[in-house]
Amino acid sequence: MKSKKMCSLIMAAMLVLVMVLAGCGSSGGSGESTEQAGGGEKHLNMALYWFGDNLDPGMDWNGWTLTRAAVGENLVTVNEDLELVGQLADSWESVDDTTWKFHIRPNVTFQNGNPVTAEAVKASIERSIEINERGQTNLKLKNIEVDGEYVIFTTEEPYGAFLANLSEPLFIIVDTSADTSKFTDTPICTGPYMVTSFEKGVSFEAVAYKDYWGGEPGLDSITVYNIEDDNTRAMSLQSGDIDMLQRVTATDLTLFEGKDDYTVDSKVGTREQFLFMNVAKAPFDDENIRLAFNAGIDYEGVAQVVGGGAVACGAPFPPSAPCGYDKLKKASFDPDLCAEYLKKAGYEDTDGDGFVDKDGKALEITVVVSNNADDFNTLAEKVQAQMKDQGIKVNIKQVENTDDLIADGDFELMFGNWQTVSTGDTQWFLDQVFRTDATDNYGKYSDKELDEIIKKLSVTFDLEEREKLTQEASQIIIDKGFGCYLVGPTNINVCSSKVSNMHTFPIDYYFLTYDTTIK
Repeated sequence: MKSKKMCSLIMAAMLVLVMVLAGCGSSGGSGESTEQAGGGEKHLNMALYWFGDNLDPGMDWNGWTLTRAAVGENLVTVNEDLELVGQLADSWESVDDTTWKFHIRPNVTFQNGNPVTAEAVKASIERSIEINERGQTNLKLKNIEVDGEYVIFTTEEPYGAFLANLSEPLFIIVDTSADTSKFTDTPICTGPYMVTSFEKGVSFEAVAYKDYWGGEPGLDSITVYNIEDDNTRAMSLQSGDIDMLQRVTATDLTLFEGKDDYTVDSKVGTREQFLFMNVAKAPFDDENIRLAFNAGIDYEGVAQVVGGGAVACGAPFPPSAPCGYDKLKKASFDPDLCAEYLKKAGYEDTDGDGFVDKDGKALEITVVVSNNADDFNTLAEKVQAQMKDQGIKVNIKQVENTDDLIADGDFELMFGNWQTVSTGDTQWFLDQVFRTDATDNYGKYSDKELDEIIKKLSVTFDLEEREKLTQEASQIIIDKGFGCYLVGPTNINVCSSKVSNMHTFPIDYYFLTYDTTIK
């Protein structure tokens, strides 16, 4: 572990050096964040903690990056109070259980000057559905029609989450009349900032779109860096190479809190850090082992390790999510119950070595951690120590990329870090992660009653009934031990005191806004 930490520190230093050297040849990313020499332009350098492989919002999860950088916009969006509000649509109505009618905001143009019409919106959403498997799953569309300034969506069935799911950045509106093959580097959207260049895995440059419909952008240009290492982001802000960063850890928070040179902003988030349990293979194919593991976790202790206002969970949605958290019988730390479940599974410490065994073989579990996720490595070590106290041996396996393991189902326990209400609604997370054979059901969870509740939630529009169904689904997930739900982190962002109007949202794919500016 020492050699790995040393390697991480060396890599962090190299990344900072690369940023400085790269900036020397570019006025956009020079590290001179305020008025540039001789130009007086307002330029801001910002760092995100994750990028996709490219910037086409219709591919993978790239739209989240464009939303964070105020490049892309949807028909509707979610505000700081988790309310759905209009963006490119200025009004809408549910005509009936399967029909939605949206009025497209007038006098809006794409970043190439082309008008945003109802036809353009239709073509953009059809493209997202065509090139991304999440598209049809999230909207369940039968067809889209245009009537003047209106776009009319007809769903295959009554779908209560339709409006909320339109806010997912997958459905950022782009100009499909342009050369969409170039969208991987320079997508044409409608936001206050338009991308001019992209360097995979490193950064992209953007300039203000002066004809932005929502008002004059507060900056002339931005450089958005991809800095996944938490310490490197913090070091970059301290050195002045960046002006604003998304997500600071509790450890690094002490570098900025209470200091005049920085502004720290936080808000309880809707993201959750948890563990996928692969129920398709031993030992988690045994429900007793899953429940024993959940009872052996000291959730409050894990939250203290994460710090920064993180809260213990024990349920598939954090307390901040609008889904009746307080009414659930949540997983909680109970060593006696853990031992009871282990005994039901046939495990006891028969040889006195401190670890439970069965038929002469110790219960041994491997947890997979991405080697570029420092926070998960810390959590893994905490979980390892807690399980040791319960007589369960946990090994930590660091990997470069988890995609192949997920595709092959070749893991026992793996960390997840998900937005649970990424559209302001619970349907998305339940449908993506827990429905049998769902796209992102990495744990291979399957329960007929749970599937029926998720299906019923899909066709339910009443908000109180949706909350009740979410509670029922959550309780099944807890009772079946489908995963282990550790903590809900607080979103903490930091900027230089020269920056004004930095916003922090519960959903963390919102960050830069049109009114953010710099002195």
